[in-house]
Amino acid sequence: MLSPLKKWAIGSLLFLTLLTVAVYLFFVNEIDQMLGGNTEVVNVTQFKSLSGQIAIHNVHVLSTDSSEMRDNHSILINGNQIEYVGSQETIPNKDLVLKNYYQVDGAGRFVIPGLIDSHVHVKQSKNDLLLYLANGVTQIGEMTGMSQHFNYLEEINRHGVGPQMFIASPKINSRTDIGAMFRSQFEKRHKSFETVEQAKQAVVQFKALGYQAIKLSSDINRDVYYAINSEAKRQGIPAIGHLPVGLQLKDLYQSGQSQLAHIDSITHNLMNEFGGLSSTNSEAFLSHIGESADSIALNLKKNNIALASTIWLHQTRSQQDFDLTSFLKSIPLAYQNPGWLEGSVVSRGCLPGGNSYENPHNTDKQSIKAWDVYYRAYNQAIKLVTQALLRHKVTITAGTDALGACGMIAGFSLHKELQALNEMGLTPSQVLQTATLSAADWMKLHTGKIAASYRADLVFLEANPLNDIGNTQKINAVMANGNYWSRGELDAMLEAVKKANNNSRKINIKEYLSESQR
Repeated sequence: MLSPLKKWAIGSLLFLTLLTVAVYLFFVNEIDQMLGGNTEVVNVTQFKSLSGQIAIHNVHVLSTDSSEMRDNHSILINGNQIEYVGSQETIPNKDLVLKNYYQVDGAGRFVIPGLIDSHVHVKQSKNDLLLYLANGVTQIGEMTGMSQHFNYLEEINRHGVGPQMFIASPKINSRTDIGAMFRSQFEKRHKSFETVEQAKQAVVQFKALGYQAIKLSSDINRDVYYAINSEAKRQGIPAIGHLPVGLQLKDLYQSGQSQLAHIDSITHNLMNEFGGLSSTNSEAFLSHIGESADSIALNLKKNNIALASTIWLHQTRSQQDFDLTSFLKSIPLAYQNPGWLEGSVVSRGCLPGGNSYENPHNTDKQSIKAWDVYYRAYNQAIKLVTQALLRHKVTITAGTDALGACGMIAGFSLHKELQALNEMGLTPSQVLQTATLSAADWMKLHTGKIAASYRADLVFLEANPLNDIGNTQKINAVMANGNYWSRGELDAMLEAVKKANNNSRKINIKEYLSESQR
C-alpha cells in the first residue's frame, strides 16, 4: 500500500505532466491560429481547368526580353510545356494541330509569362495558394520553409491548383534565449544553431530534405554566418535572406551569400553607418545615400548578389502607422487569412491595437510631423538605392513579403509591388523582367519567358502592360504548369477563399472593409 507521501508525489507528477501537455497543446493551437492553420480549407477539386494539348491563337505575346508585344501570334501547349510560339501560318503540322488540339481564340489578349513573387510566407493555410493563382502568380519563393510546404506542392502537382513553389529552409539564427528556443520548438519556421559545427550540419540536412536554399535570419553571429555561407557554397545550395545585425555590407560582399532579402536592408545598414535617421538630419542622410549607392551596387554586381525588392511594404508603413483603418480599407482585406489578421496569444495580428507598424505617437502633431519627414526620407533613400541597382544591372527580383508583414496579401501584393517598382524608375518592361525571367533565372527554373520548351506558365491580360504596368491586374485567364484557368474559375477561387475566411473569423472586420468588399 502506498504511503501518503508517495501518493502525493505520484499525484503531483501526474498533475505536472497533464499541465505540461495542456500548455503545450495550448501554444500549438495558438501558433496554428496565427499561422492560419485553423482557417476553413477550400476544396480545390471544385475548380476545373483545361489541360493537355492546347492551341491559343490571335494573341499579342511578350517578347523574351520583355521589350515588345508581338502581334497575331499562336502558342501551342503540350502538357506542361510550351511547344511553339509564332505565326499561325508557320505552325508545324498545322492540320494535325487544328484537328487534335483544343483551340482557344485569344483575340485582343496580351500574354505575358506567369508572374513570380520571389519572397513570400505561405504558412499553414493552403487557401492562400488560390489567391496567387487568381492573381496570375504561377511561381512563388517560400522564404521560411516547413515540411508541409512539400505536401502543398505535391497536392498542387496532383490537382493543378496553385503556383509552383521554390522552398527555402526554415530561417536559421544563432540565438540562445528562451524566445528562440520557443520558436524552434513550437513554430518550426525558425531554427537555432549555436555553434559553427551545428550550423554546417544544418545546411547539409536541409539540403538533404529537399530545400532549395538556406534562409539566413538577422540574428546570426559572425562566425555562424560565415560558416553557413561557406558550407552552402560547398554543398552547391544558395544562402539567401538577411544581413545579420552588427555586420556590415563588406561582410555581405565577401560572405558568398547569393541574395539579399530586401532592398531596404541596404538603406537600413547605411542608416546605422550614418548614425541614425531623424527629421533633423534627413537631407544629410540622403546625401550620404547618394554618395554610397553606386559603389554598393557595383560591389553587389561584382559578387553576383541578387536583391528581392519588397518596396511597397515600406511605402505602406507611414499609412499603417498614422491611419491604419484607411489603409486596411484600401487593400482587399476580405482575402487576408483570418489567423494572420487577427493574431493570437503569440502574435498580435494586423488590426488596430495589434498591428506592429501602428505607433502610439500618432496623436501628437509635432511627433507626426517628425515621423512624416522620417518616412519620406527613408523611402527616398530606397528609391536612390534602387536606381543605382538599376544603373549597374544588379539582379532585382520582385518580392512582397506576403503573409510575412501586415497588409501584404497573397497574390494581390505583387501587383502593388510592380507599381512601386515602376514608381522607383523601372520601365514597365524592366518591371516585368523582375517578376518573370530575372526571378526565374535566380531560382534556376525553366520558366519566366514565352518560348518553346519553357514551362507553360502564362497570364492573359485585357490590356498591354508595357503601356501601363497596372494592366497586369486586368487578368482574363491564367495558365499554370499547363493548366488553363478561365476568368470564371479564377473568380470562383476568390469567392471560395472569401467565404472560408468569413466562416473562420473570430473578429468582425466589417468596419475595416471597403464598401465593395462588404
